[in-house]
Formats: sequence, structure tokens, C-alpha cells
Amino acid sequence: MATINLTVFPENLEHNFRLMQKVCPETEIAAVVKANGYGLGIENVVPPLVRAGCKTFFVNRLKEGEVVRRFALNATVYVLDAFIGSDTLQDYKKADLVPVFSTIEALARYPTEQDIAVRLDTGFNLSGIDAFDEAAVLQALKGRSVSLLMSHLSCAERPDSPKNKEQLALFSKYAALFPAAKKSLSASFGAVLGTEYHFDIIRAGAALYGSTALSGSRSVAELKAKIGWLKRYKAGDSIGYNDGCILKKETLVASVPVGSGDGIVHKAGCFVRYKDTLLPVLDAPTTNYLPVDATAVAGCIHTGDTVSLFDNVYTPDRLATDAGTGVGADVLIRLNSFAFS
Repeated sequence: MATINLTVFPENLEHNFRLMQKVCPETEIAAVVKANGYGLGIENVVPPLVRAGCKTFFVNRLKEGEVVRRFALNATVYVLDAFIGSDTLQDYKKADLVPVFSTIEALARYPTEQDIAVRLDTGFNLSGIDAFDEAAVLQALKGRSVSLLMSHLSCAERPDSPKNKEQLALFSKYAALFPAAKKSLSASFGAVLGTEYHFDIIRAGAALYGSTALSGSRSVAELKAKIGWLKRYKAGDSIGYNDGCILKKETLVASVPVGSGDGIVHKAGCFVRYKDTLLPVLDAPTTNYLPVDATAVAGCIHTGDTVSLFDNVYTPDRLATDAGTGVGADVLIRLNSFAFS
């Protein structure tokens, strides 16, 4: 095995997709495979999703869509951040991709284009056409046929947030104005808020990659690395740069050659797993090295042994909670695939 090894479990992706279908049987489940398939490689995640029956994919950028098309020949592929740069309508037609119009300016560039996909900003306040300016929206869409109308919930991970219902109400208002269009408001966490949030398409991202938002989902990847160095240090010794980690007791320190340059999010309060034992991370990594307290397995652990950074036991979701980085998908999406075999 290489120093760092990332394994993707396609059967678990298939399981999670089919589980989403069972949970939301009246709604089409689309797969979000942005950011190189949430850090796992589009080539690794799209084929199993196609096998599971996925017919619609969402990405953010044109180049991502072009890669998806190679592995999903008959699927509908939407590109969310279309026409933000120098890309043209012809670029999307050439690759058989569906650009999503997210600005008034983009609509103005192609005033005669019909059967368009449109993204409204109903309160996410980062992307989409301002849905609060109804007059401008209706003027821009006057005389147009809309094939997809979508928006994005900003607080779906907080079910009690009043903003969820506010966004639902505003989106529903526009949905009634475009009855022929397919509608999509929710991603993974929105799907569990209630059937009123489902509409025609749910854009599943985090749930497909093992998030606890979907009860019964399985972890879809594991990241393992070999221990580079082992040494016992006394209380008061420091680890790493600038005396940032002062040991409070005698400690067997394992240095694992992975770090921030690889997209590792571990820090103090997180763990790695050695066999059946969770070992505490001592400090945030440098670019290339992660310090771990291996005292609990002294006498058993050796240089060259393998530890899991995350797996089906210490899952990406649990790591994300310990690291304070959101959900497991946020852990995966940071991975630098260049570093892994």
C-alpha cells in the first residue's frame, strides 16, 4: 500500500442512492457530484450511481459536467454556475449539458433561449436570481418556457429555523407561476424536513456520501495512511512548529505523513483508528505531518503500521463533528486527490 490510500466503496454509493429513493419514493433523486465527486473522483462515483438508476446529475462547473458526461451517456447533467465566466451556450450544447441560468445578465445574453433551467435565490444569499425582486424575475422570464425551476435552502440542517418555511413559501409562489417546469428546492437535509419540500427533484449530495441526514446510509470511503515515525517524549516537550503543542505527560507520539496539503481536517479533539482503538490527535497537522497520541497501544504499534483517518467506524460524519467542519461530505470534498493512490 502507498503511504496514503483512499478507497471508495461503490456498492455503498448504490445503497445510499436506493435508500434515498425509498425514503422519497414520489420524487426523482438526482446526484450532486460537484468538486470532483465530493473529493472522491467523478470517475469513481458516477458509474455506481448510474448503475443504481440515477438519471440526473448536478455539478457546478462546465469542466465537471464534461467529465460526468463521459460516464453518464444518457443522463441529464445540469451545470449550476453557468455563464458566470466566458462560457457560452454553444459550450453546453456541444457537451450535451444543461446550463442553469442564475443571473439576470445571463438571461439577457440569450434572450430567445427556451426550455431553460433557472435558479432563484430565495434566501441562500450566495447564488441565484434575486427572488425577492419579483418584477425583475418575471420580466426576465417573460415569454420563456422554463424546464427546471430550482432554489437552495440555507438552513435545512436546522429543522427549527423559520427560514426554511419562509424559503418554501417564496419558492412555492414561483412554482405556481411556472406549472410546467420541474421544481427542485431541497438537497439532502431539505429532504427530511417534510414532503412539502420535495417537489419533483431532490438534489442528493451529503446523503449519498454517508451523512447521518439519511438514516441507514453507509460510509462510502476510507482513508488510510502508514505511520512514519514513532518516538516517546516526556512531559513538557513540544511537537511541531512554534511550540504549538506542549505535551502534558509522557507520550508515545506517532507521526503520520498526511497533513493540510492533503486536505486533512483533523485537529486536537479528533481521532485516527488503529485496529480497534481510537487514538487522539494531538494537534492540527502541518502541511505533511499529523501528530497522534499512540500511548494506548504502546508495544503493539510499529512504524509502517496502518491507521485509518476515517472509515466505516470513525466515519467522515463523526470526524466532521469532532473537527467542527460541518458534515462528512465537507471532509471528503477537501481531499486533495493528487496525494492519494
